[in-house]
Amino acid sequence: MSFDTGNPPPQSPYSPPQRQGGPSFAGDVPQGKRQSGFGIASFIMSIMVGIGAFTVILVAGFAEASSPEGINEESPIAIIVGLCIFGVIGLNLLGIGLGVAGLCQPNRSRIFAILGLVFNGLVIMGIIGIMAIGVAMGG
Repeated sequence: MSFDTGNPPPQSPYSPPQRQGGPSFAGDVPQGKRQSGFGIASFIMSIMVGIGAFTVILVAGFAEASSPEGINEESPIAIIVGLCIFGVIGLNLLGIGLGVAGLCQPNRSRIFAILGLVFNGLVIMGIIGIMAIGVAMGG
């Protein structure tokens, strides 16, 4: 036989706390928009490709400085560096495309998409600037 006293049963110390009213859980508080997956991918890609571009430019500069007459344009290292620069530019264009896709997603936060577009653009502009300096110096 069970008697109901009107009191709730005692709570175990291992059970989650019971709600007493008011918003207390993260699910009860209204959250902002979710981040765009394309925007996050664009942002991460811009950072990684920027580091890769910096590394390729360092390798090219080291190869140029290590030989007294400069790097031979037909050497394997020059060909690999040139291909890597084209690869970096291609990946940056892909990152820009992902950033634009992130901007076009409805009901998503656009901050990472904008950051990805800006950083991808800066990497491309940096590479073009370094190439322009090299051409102007007569390289």
